[in-house]
Amino acid sequence: MSAVLVDELVRLYPDANEASPAPTRVDAPRGSFAAVHVLIEHAKVGDILPLAATGADDLPLRWYRLVDVPVAFNTGLEGWTTARKPNNENPHVTRKAPFRTYDACQPVQSPVEIKATTTALRAEFEVGAQAKPGKRDVTLKVGNLELRFALHVHAAIVPPAGKDTFGYTNWMDWGYGAGRYGLKPWSDEHWAAIRRYVKLLHRARQNTFCIWLWLVFDGVTPGPGPGENPVLNRERLRKLVDLLTEEGIWWLEGGHLAARANGDWFADHFHVWGKRGTSPEGNDLLALTCRQLMEEIKANGWEKRWIQHVTDEPIPENAQDYRILTGMVRKYMPGIPTIDAVMDTNLAGSVDIWVPKVHEYQQQREFYEAQRKNGDRIWVYTCLHPGGKWLNRTMDFEPLRPLLIGWACAKFGIDGFLHWGLNQWNEDPFTVGNQKHGGEGDERRLPAGDTHIAYDGDLQSGPWPSQRMEAHRVGLEDLELWRALQRKDAALAEEIMAAVCRGFDDYTKDVQAYRAARLRLIGALAP
Repeated sequence: MSAVLVDELVRLYPDANEASPAPTRVDAPRGSFAAVHVLIEHAKVGDILPLAATGADDLPLRWYRLVDVPVAFNTGLEGWTTARKPNNENPHVTRKAPFRTYDACQPVQSPVEIKATTTALRAEFEVGAQAKPGKRDVTLKVGNLELRFALHVHAAIVPPAGKDTFGYTNWMDWGYGAGRYGLKPWSDEHWAAIRRYVKLLHRARQNTFCIWLWLVFDGVTPGPGPGENPVLNRERLRKLVDLLTEEGIWWLEGGHLAARANGDWFADHFHVWGKRGTSPEGNDLLALTCRQLMEEIKANGWEKRWIQHVTDEPIPENAQDYRILTGMVRKYMPGIPTIDAVMDTNLAGSVDIWVPKVHEYQQQREFYEAQRKNGDRIWVYTCLHPGGKWLNRTMDFEPLRPLLIGWACAKFGIDGFLHWGLNQWNEDPFTVGNQKHGGEGDERRLPAGDTHIAYDGDLQSGPWPSQRMEAHRVGLEDLELWRALQRKDAALAEEIMAAVCRGFDDYTKDVQAYRAARLRLIGALAP
């Protein structure tokens, strides 16, 4: 059996891996984590390996087993996958599909059982805000093998995610895990499962949580589907907000009030609880819903925390209906900012927090910056688009790409990042990497990982992060540090940024170049 240290930003595979420089030092600011991966080869299945570490006893250590998942189709050059249409082959992927790659991070304790001849582990040290700066000579012990590196804790401190940090949301599955775990909705066990997920989200720097309205309103169906008399379950909503607050989540993201009529993407209007939102009947339902929400928002002092979705991804075909609908929402929820993923720039004045896709923001930056000057805020998102060389979080892209989303957002002064897929798969993600997206056939499958950045795990170990989630977290920590340096020394901040990221489609893929720039960033923030 042999084992080597691998940088956590190097993608690993269970069948074959290219040699990469073993990290001899790991640098970490305080308020963060320091991690390395261990690649074990030629192991004997069934062996039991004890795991230990010396040299950093003051830093809590957690071990994970990296679990491999499939990628059947590559992300396409334009988005979707290479099965979507001809001439969509993407040269900007790490490997041509099909293949399996390590992504899920399963928490384990020593000793661990070897389940495959090639095994990957993650050793992660928690570097608290009060950790003592300085060098620690760490030895990881994996069975009879010893692996050494220097862990340098720096004086710079990453602020905890909260009200004043970069906005970040991932949408949790529609039932908040009840069906996944086979739990009775809103039982004590269900609430405990939600809390475990929220803890993971906050650790990943999420400070915003989407509250799906059909889960806090009685008398309605998901979608939002039909509901003649939506009644806010005030006790449930308060309990959920209390839980979020206790776990560090500040922003309350009200789920969509409306949905496309009959699920038709090109529908020219939207429904509110099954009725056309801009009809008299729809207006009555919208008013009833919004007034109940506003009563509860005011009663609990959430006015400065709540942001509200109207409907998802308006396009030119339904832009006129969206404009009317947002005006109605503002009438019934005065003072509450609206936020939506938007796909049409002809909606100026209709939304307070714009959320275009990263490539659409960059390609139409002049327009979006003009909206910012008018007082709007700008978030960005990714989904099944963009493909090609653009920054995204799919599993056939380098782990450096989700990390550098934070750098690109810092460069352009973006206010937040949204992704629809925290754990939104409809098939087992350990056997199906490219999930269905309506209809039949491979051409309707999504890029691997688009539906999820975390895995449900089990009730004992809780939800599992992914390698991509951890990389994205590091990038958002870097964003906060870079903004701090920008306030301190703008010229140096810009110099460091230029070495790493020039745009959402122009960035380094060299992990060592990134590490060097990050070390400069961390070091420049020493008192």
